[in-house]
Amino acid sequence: MGWRDVATNGRWRLAGHGRPLPDAFRAPVRGLRGLEIGGPSAVFGTGGRYPVYPSLSACDGVQWRASTAWHDLDEQEPYAPEGAASGHFYVADGGTLDGLPDSAWDVVLSSHVIEHFANPLRALQAWRRVLVDRGWVVLVAPHMSGTFDHRRPATTLDHLIADFAAGTAEDDLTHLEETLALHDRARDADALTPEEWAEARGDNLNTRLLHHHVFDGERLLLMLDEAQLKIEQVAVRHPHDIFVLARFAAEEEHPDNTAVLRKDAPWRRKSPFSIDRPR
Repeated sequence: MGWRDVATNGRWRLAGHGRPLPDAFRAPVRGLRGLEIGGPSAVFGTGGRYPVYPSLSACDGVQWRASTAWHDLDEQEPYAPEGAASGHFYVADGGTLDGLPDSAWDVVLSSHVIEHFANPLRALQAWRRVLVDRGWVVLVAPHMSGTFDHRRPATTLDHLIADFAAGTAEDDLTHLEETLALHDRARDADALTPEEWAEARGDNLNTRLLHHHVFDGERLLLMLDEAQLKIEQVAVRHPHDIFVLARFAAEEEHPDNTAVLRKDAPWRRKSPFSIDRPR
């Protein structure tokens, strides 16, 4: 880590970016039953920046398979994100949740997963199905400017809508060539050779390593707005996270997210990334 990185880290730590999010991000889901997509996630733990696990009455988990590049879980064991049994562990695709019951959870939580879905609007629709009416979503997504995706173009809402309309599935490799060309491996911690790295992403149906889509703050919020989510809280934190608490609107209602989508919205002024800030 060079001196510029040290200085940048220090600047944003002094600005509070290393501290847990305010209670307003957690209070609405306190005592509720959660379903985590793609966990466990340290960010949601007691010492994390979005410590929501301790607030929930219980938390079930779902992974597309028990053993992944990130976790090695056991289908026969309970879901235990902080070591103690919290709920049931399901093996199902987090983008469709096939086989999971309707209206069974109060809140869906997910960290650094939404970018791995080829069809995130379809995923959000599936999450809505398993939630109670006006259920909550606790979402953490990587900000493109702080990750190895910083050279890639941000995904537009039109592109996401087209994927949804086309029924794009997880075997889609539309973004593979872009990833191979623009991914900044200097910011990637894996130890694979270039050939191994490219092969793993080309086999994405069996690895799920590919970031199909990349987001800045605005584009993530536009996607959530399109999915009929009322965005209650949002914060962008150094080094690379967008934190959102949102709630699905009633079936025939479109939420008013004007306040968070404005060019002078407070979250923009506090973002560490120039692409978010008012110009």
